[in-house]
Amino acid sequence: MAKKSTDAENSAKQLTRLLTVLRLVPRRGRISTTEIMNRLKSEYNIEIDLRTVQRDLVDLSRTYPLISDEKRPAGWSWSKDAQSFDLPIMDPLAALTFRLVRDSMTRMLPRAALNSLEAYFRTADERLKKMPDQRLSHWAEKVRVVSRSLTSEPPEVDGLVLDGLYEALHHEVCFEVEYRKRYGKERKYVVNPLGLVFVDNLIYLVATLNNHEEPIQLLAHRMKSLTILPDQPVVVPKGFKLQGYIDSGEFGYPLGGMIKLKAVFDKGAAPYLFETKVAANQKLTENPDGKVLLEVTVRDDVQLHWWLKGFGEKVEVLEPADLREEFAEIAKKMSGKYCS
Repeated sequence: MAKKSTDAENSAKQLTRLLTVLRLVPRRGRISTTEIMNRLKSEYNIEIDLRTVQRDLVDLSRTYPLISDEKRPAGWSWSKDAQSFDLPIMDPLAALTFRLVRDSMTRMLPRAALNSLEAYFRTADERLKKMPDQRLSHWAEKVRVVSRSLTSEPPEVDGLVLDGLYEALHHEVCFEVEYRKRYGKERKYVVNPLGLVFVDNLIYLVATLNNHEEPIQLLAHRMKSLTILPDQPVVVPKGFKLQGYIDSGEFGYPLGGMIKLKAVFDKGAAPYLFETKVAANQKLTENPDGKVLLEVTVRDDVQLHWWLKGFGEKVEVLEPADLREEFAEIAKKMSGKYCS
């Protein structure tokens, strides 16, 4: 019995060692047999000689896609097209999550992060193909995100610039960049990056420039020649939070403060208002003629004006007076164009 117990213990130790060696082999770059031996001892308290490490790697490469660069000392890595290797095995919901991340969030992730996730994406694809419940494997084909705004082609962003933006944000350092303004003039700035915001097909960097404290917005596609400044750490303005900056209405392009909007909508446009609130404080009143009066307190910004204009002749702005006058002037000018 003592011999059987010893054999089982030795087999368990060998299995643990082999699994640990597998995990030490990197997806990108290489690791030498000497480094594996040293890390096994320092990090996992597993003491073996270099020949055993070499033998383990050769044995493992017969089953797993491990490759050696044949140098001295040899460097080992996973092959580029290898699937991820994890314990426990990727479950169906995790596989579906990786699929959805790849399909919908790749623009938000640094290229280095996407490269490191590539093996997981491949594993997720294989896992979904082999699942007994085929309905779940087809879930990604059954869901889509659609915008009701006018679709347009995204502007081209320099790949090196985008990589630099992600790197600067990740390491929290400043960078120098040539930036083209709306009317074509280019200037060089030292940029203190605070966060990225994705608005439809546009990528905005919220940042401060040249040691100023007021955050502004820069469009990624107008940047070129980005140079990281590793010795210049990011300085976050006191009280700044990216979500707070967004909530303040900066991406709605404010035209003023809060206003009390009163507008009458035709019957055909009214159902939309009942189903999707403009704001939690809105009040809707149905008139005898079927039209609906909207009363709501909202921020006066460009988005509000665009939204109202989208209803065309099916809305009449009553208050505030200056907004009503603006719409009356727009109607007069449009009438002049079309009547002529």
